[in-house]
Amino acid sequence: MSKKPNGKRLNESQQCEIMAKLSKIDAPSKRAIACEYDVNEGAIRKVWDKREQILERSALMSDEAKEKTFRSSVGRFTELEDMLYIWIDSMRRANLPVPPSLAITNAKSIASSLSIPKTNFKASWQWLS
Repeated sequence: MSKKPNGKRLNESQQCEIMAKLSKIDAPSKRAIACEYDVNEGAIRKVWDKREQILERSALMSDEAKEKTFRSSVGRFTELEDMLYIWIDSMRRANLPVPPSLAITNAKSIASSLSIPKTNFKASWQWLS
């Protein structure tokens, strides 16, 4: 049985605030910031270590989304996902239905055109959710 972590999670907005505080010349200590946000110091270090990824990810989010997003990840196949998104968007703009089976078929086609081995990428119903 896995054990649930006991800490509070920081949303995207809080992570951006923390990075702004740590970037100042007279920045408070990581321990002081951890106390302010009621998290452990390791969480603050992790935010600082991943600051480039967080800034890149949060640049595309609205302020409202930043407040609601507590956990976010970067896809393994970002180029494939971008191409699939463009295709789905164009289909929807043309008022054409996009059934999941068609999206899966197109994802497999895009993956083969990008030379992504079938062992690394399996388009499936779970992948779409």
